[in-house]
Amino acid sequence: MKRFIIICLSMLFALSAMAQEENAQMAEDTTKTAQDSIVPWTGNMVGLNVYPAFGMLGGSVLPASKIFFQYRHMWKKTNLRFSVNYINYFEDNDRMDIVGIEDSLITFREFSNLFYTLDFRVGVEHAYHMDNFRFYYGIGAIAGYHYFGKEYYVYDRPFEGYPIQNINSPVGYQKAGWYRADMLKVGADITLGVDILLSENVIMSVQYAPEIAYYSRLASEREDPAAIFVGDVEDYLDFRADFIDVVLSIGF
Repeated sequence: MKRFIIICLSMLFALSAMAQEENAQMAEDTTKTAQDSIVPWTGNMVGLNVYPAFGMLGGSVLPASKIFFQYRHMWKKTNLRFSVNYINYFEDNDRMDIVGIEDSLITFREFSNLFYTLDFRVGVEHAYHMDNFRFYYGIGAIAGYHYFGKEYYVYDRPFEGYPIQNINSPVGYQKAGWYRADMLKVGADITLGVDILLSENVIMSVQYAPEIAYYSRLASEREDPAAIFVGDVEDYLDFRADFIDVVLSIGF
């Protein structure tokens, strides 16, 4: 009888110890799950800046349209980022000259501009998290190619007196003169933003990313029969404070 009681007590103690161990394991798993839900996106991320699409859908004209493909490696408090960027700088093409009037024809000269950049960037960011949000700020280096281009076109329109009405550029007309320069771009950018968790491995990042860059002319060429473009574009320093990025990223 005593042996039976001792065996039963031993079994009770063993079952109690197993239950306590299981409860401790469940508490540890719950803690890990809670911690993981705070920072589920550590690791590798690839993303695309879709902000220019929002501007086009809204019918507005962006001062500078930046599209980039980005890779980020994310630790709990640090981000390392690499990106390839294409930036198309908007410039109003509102300049037009009257070249001459002969009989019933008036000749116009219309100007067009094209400025764009293809650059590479590497940067580091400091991050801190709050539930499903991750705030960060950082700095990066920029190096790349910048295209500086100006063109003009000449075309005729019937002249019936002043005021001149319905001046529309013809479709498919040939440019009469142009100037273009290849430039080196070097600089730095600053990022200030937030990562928003959309699903287990999809993140939307909204960031403000001003940049400062120095542009140095490497080469230039022209065809300018009207001698409109005098001299070459000078090297210059430019600060752009109008960049907002909306990046959709996938983790892997």
